[in-house]
Amino acid sequence: MTQDKACWIASIGLAVLLLSVATPAAAQRGYEPLFDKFNLRLEGSWIASSTSMRLDSELLGRGTELDFEDDLDLDGSSTIPSLAFDWQIAKRHKLGVRWQDLGRDSTSQALEEINWGDEVIPVNANITLSFDITQYFVDYAYFPWVKENWAAGFGLGVRVMEMSATLAWEEEDLEGSTEAQGTGPLPYLYFEYRRLFSDNWRFVAGLGWLQVKVEDIDGGQWVGRAGIEYLLGEHWGFGAAFNLATIDVDWKGLETPSGESLYTGAIDMDVSDVSLFARFRF
Repeated sequence: MTQDKACWIASIGLAVLLLSVATPAAAQRGYEPLFDKFNLRLEGSWIASSTSMRLDSELLGRGTELDFEDDLDLDGSSTIPSLAFDWQIAKRHKLGVRWQDLGRDSTSQALEEINWGDEVIPVNANITLSFDITQYFVDYAYFPWVKENWAAGFGLGVRVMEMSATLAWEEEDLEGSTEAQGTGPLPYLYFEYRRLFSDNWRFVAGLGWLQVKVEDIDGGQWVGRAGIEYLLGEHWGFGAAFNLATIDVDWKGLETPSGESLYTGAIDMDVSDVSLFARFRF
């Protein structure tokens, strides 16, 4: 984690702590079970993904756009764990965090000549791809509408994406390898709606979107979630959710593992998942 990122997270934590201390404890608990004061959610997520990427360089210019699933046989589906945490700071203020890590590998054969960074991959070369994405979603929502059985609010969020793509190839006596990695904060506008159907059934939906240019990143994204759960007693909840995260950006300053900024490129990725989850409420 970089020093700037650590300072950014510490600043958010300090602001949240100050707001929490300033709010009387009795008032904080008066919104349950529409909200929880704290909750920790563990998910089993069935992922479906579609990824295309292009890696340019000063040496070869614009690279070949590759569809990782179709062109390089990367698995388009997988099962992974996800972890989320929500903090209802006060009746109208909520902070949510979600973490997800998706790593995949594949082997394939080049059907055409490919320009990838500084590498020219010949036809019929054997290609090995390793592609890893770690995503952190942090969103804050303010709820101007809080009723007995429903609430709606809006705010801001940020999606921090850590990406690493390694492509190696060999063909007879020739071989090569290129690795690019990057980390970027991708902000979005956020809206959330929640409703109680009874004392035990709760529905929550959130949507985030923004088209933005931030530092070396230029593009847009959608972030969405809808889930239904059964509240069991005071401390547990069980349910299912659908999640969607898309991104379509041009990314400048992609780094090599040594930290050199050599590449530019583009990534278009859709990640959707259906999750079963258990939530501990406290």
